[in-house]
Amino acid sequence: MKRLTCVLPIVFGVVALATTPVLADAEVGTVTAAAAALLTGGPVLAGVSLEGMELAAGVFIDSNGSATGHFYAVLLGTSLLGQPRQIVVEGKVGEGALASGGQASFGGTATVDLGDGTAPLPAVPFNVTATADGLVLALDATTLAAAALTSGAITVE
Repeated sequence: MKRLTCVLPIVFGVVALATTPVLADAEVGTVTAAAAALLTGGPVLAGVSLEGMELAAGVFIDSNGSATGHFYAVLLGTSLLGQPRQIVVEGKVGEGALASGGQASFGGTATVDLGDGTAPLPAVPFNVTATADGLVLALDATTLAAAALTSGAITVE
């Protein structure tokens, strides 16, 4: 009986702790995305005329300006020789912020595969400004035209 009296409070304590919701310390918001978008204005990156992109993101933004998560994009275009080309951007997010009106910006460093058979470019700085309607992607010193969603969704919370 003594064992049962000692075990029950321990079990109830563990159950109470296990069912308590845990929140991130300073989490302000999140950005999630799984979408396709059309690039307007005929942007060119590394000799590739870009027409669209497919993207995915999962980002947690903290109140101190730091962020964690990943950004992934496949930029769809045509090479100078008229061949279809895909440029793959795989980014690790390290900073971010939320703005009024459902806008978020986040950035970090990315590996960029130009899709031409050369080695991927490591540690390329990137920045994304996202809304529910689309996004703007900047890779190093090149800011691409705004991308308008054609399918899928971007959620800023």
